[in-house]
Formats: sequence, structure tokens, C-alpha cells
Amino acid sequence: MTEIINPVPAANVQSRRCLACRLPPDLREEIERDRIRDWSTYGQVVQKLASNGFHLSDSAVRRHFRHVPRDRYFEVGEGEDGGGEAVSTPLDGLLEGAISEEAVCEALVRVLLERTQRLERQQRVVRDHSQAERLATRSLKTMGMLERTLDRLGEARKPREEMKKRFRELLGRAYEALGTACRDAMAEHVKVLTATRDEYVGERLRPELLVQRVSRFQEEWPNRLMAHVRAAMSPIFREAGAIR
Repeated sequence: MTEIINPVPAANVQSRRCLACRLPPDLREEIERDRIRDWSTYGQVVQKLASNGFHLSDSAVRRHFRHVPRDRYFEVGEGEDGGGEAVSTPLDGLLEGAISEEAVCEALVRVLLERTQRLERQQRVVRDHSQAERLATRSLKTMGMLERTLDRLGEARKPREEMKKRFRELLGRAYEALGTACRDAMAEHVKVLTATRDEYVGERLRPELLVQRVSRFQEEWPNRLMAHVRAAMSPIFREAGAIR
């Protein structure tokens, strides 16, 4: 493995003893981006340099990356700061209060979707074949993670969906029970009124007793109706209260 002969001077040399720092600026930035952003191995960087006519050893490449500022190759929001501005993420708000498995899964799905979208955009504009293959590999891995997270999200949502289904069933039963209770209460009081009428018509009930019976009926009617409704609805309410 030979070293660089007559290296091309580069602006803003970070280390005059570093051979990689004396590469052409465009090529130097390309290998730095490949390593930092696209996770190229040192061996792949060495091969890429060799294909461009620059022969550096593996150790020379490693020494170069010891003083390369990594933050410059990340977009605002991917690095540690965003120019002093707060950067929102799908995970905001999950650190306060109780942790919801469903909410966490939804946030992770959004993160993976954004990453997949970013990788797809990079694949559409990249020209280097090896870099395109690396992006495709990362995209496939991200899609696999996304698929597993979606499965987990589906599992996290099952209890809520089952509970909603159960409450809909209980609500339907409650409407039916309420209607039945009201019909039974009405039928019972119609019988009382019919018997009272027959006694009065048959002159077996004096007028003053009729007035007393009607007054008592008016007082008892709401309580009797409520008793029928309570008896019909109590089992449903107990069953609904057992759902967590």
C-alpha cells in the first residue's frame, strides 16, 4: 500500500500531518460523509480512495477520523443543537406522566416513517453505486423495524379495541333492557288502572276511595318505574364496572 504522492493542497487543513486532510476537499468531504452518515467501514473508505487514485493505509484513515467534526455532517435537528432553537420530535410529551405502550409505539412508528422517507429521498438523488447500495440496505433494515413496530402497535391497541367492542355490546343491551323495563312497568300500572276502573264501574268502589287510589297511584308510579329500570340495568352496570 503506497502513500499519497504530491498530495493536492486543501483549504482549511485540520492537521498538516494527516494525509487524508490533504485530499481534494470534495473527495475528503465525500469519504467523511460516507463514514459518518452512511456507516461505511474504514476498509470501504480505503477502497474508495484507491479507486480515485489516492492510496492511504487503513491506519491513516483511522487517524484522520479522530479529528473530523461529526456534527457538520448532520442536518439541523439531527445534531446536538438546532441553532439554539427547540426542535420537536415525535417522542415529545412521552416522558411525563404514565407511560402508554400504545403512545410509545405510535411515536416510534412516526420516527421510523420519517427515517424511511429520508432514506428514500437520498436514494433518489445519490449517484454513487456503492452508496446507493448502502442506502438500500439501511432502508430495508428500517422497513423491517417499521413492520415489527406496527405489529407491536397492533398488539398494544387490541385491549382498547376489545374494550370498545365490549362497551358497544353493553350499550346495546342497556337500551334493550331499558325498553323492556319501561314496558313491564307500564303493563303493571295499566292493570292497576283497569282493575280500579272495573271496580268503580261495578259500583264496588266509592268515589272518595277512587280519588285516594288515583292519588296513591300517582305517588307510587315513579318509584315502581325506577324499580323496574334498576332491576333490569343493575347486572349490566356490574358487568361494565368489571371491565378494565
